[in-house]
Amino acid sequence: MKYVLFLIAILFSSQAVALNCEKQPTCEELNYSKDDDPQCAEDGYILCPFDFSYKKCAQPDCEKLGFTSSEKSGWCSEIITCPQDSSYTACNCLKPRCNIGDVFYADGSCGDVKDYTSDKIPVGVVYYTNCAGGGKVINLKDFKRIGGDYSFNPENPYHGTSNLVWGYSQYDIPKLANYNSNIVANDLGLFDGKGNTDKILNAEQPTCNFEPNIYTYYYSCVPQVAQAAHDFYPPEILPNNSIVGQGKWYLPAIGELMDLYGCDRSKITSLWGKSGATGEIITIVNSTLKALKERNVAAEELKSMYWSSTEYNSEKAWRINITDGDRVPDPKTYDKFSRASLEF
Repeated sequence: MKYVLFLIAILFSSQAVALNCEKQPTCEELNYSKDDDPQCAEDGYILCPFDFSYKKCAQPDCEKLGFTSSEKSGWCSEIITCPQDSSYTACNCLKPRCNIGDVFYADGSCGDVKDYTSDKIPVGVVYYTNCAGGGKVINLKDFKRIGGDYSFNPENPYHGTSNLVWGYSQYDIPKLANYNSNIVANDLGLFDGKGNTDKILNAEQPTCNFEPNIYTYYYSCVPQVAQAAHDFYPPEILPNNSIVGQGKWYLPAIGELMDLYGCDRSKITSLWGKSGATGEIITIVNSTLKALKERNVAAEELKSMYWSSTEYNSEKAWRINITDGDRVPDPKTYDKFSRASLEF
């Protein structure tokens, strides 16, 4: 009888456990995987207790996460440590070398316009900075050419009454991407004026049936505005200057001109029009240019429509109206304002 009661007790006990048992989760539901984690240390995995073929990372590898053991205090404004090993660090953001609106000088230094003194030669204004400590500069005045001559003279880049044409009309430049209105806002090609300028100038010249030094020659046979930007060097500077001399400058891409105007890249819905335009940067840059002019520096505020190095097709290239941020492709034969940009 005791044996029977013992069996009955076991039976009821088993049923009670069964009634209280929940469904066992799978390894995948517990975020285990059969795939390797590229950021995990070799011995940093734990195995799923229900299936040892599944694993997940419990110990990331500091080096694979971008942390290093090198000293950073001399150049980094915010040092962060790897959670797994405090001897490994990374720079969250470099200390800015320049601020937006700073005067950029021929020796590569920069500073607030209120601190300007004539012992340095100003060559541009900073309009963009990045977390890597670099940035971009726009030169101080618009390029000009003598109306009857049509050519651009880098020895006297601001002399004349006429603006420059884009050039290479009816020629779709090889290796230079064409952009229509449908864009991806973070497309790096929209912000690579230096790369654009190199592609334009390195392209094989098209067949030309016009005599040199006439208007049709400059808008059909040569890339006038890109060549001007490349050949430019600021007055009072030797062309072979290693920081701001010839070959250091380029024709900015449409995205860089958008940055110059002021643009929220996350709100760009089309390259055509004003989407994303804020206007906050051009106000700062023009304020610096105006202040330099008041200090008898050869500088002038940006105005009207500026050529970019971004091509639309064989007949048109993109320009921006710097007064309101509006972007439109215009015929390459048109005269537009133009300036050069410099990376530092």
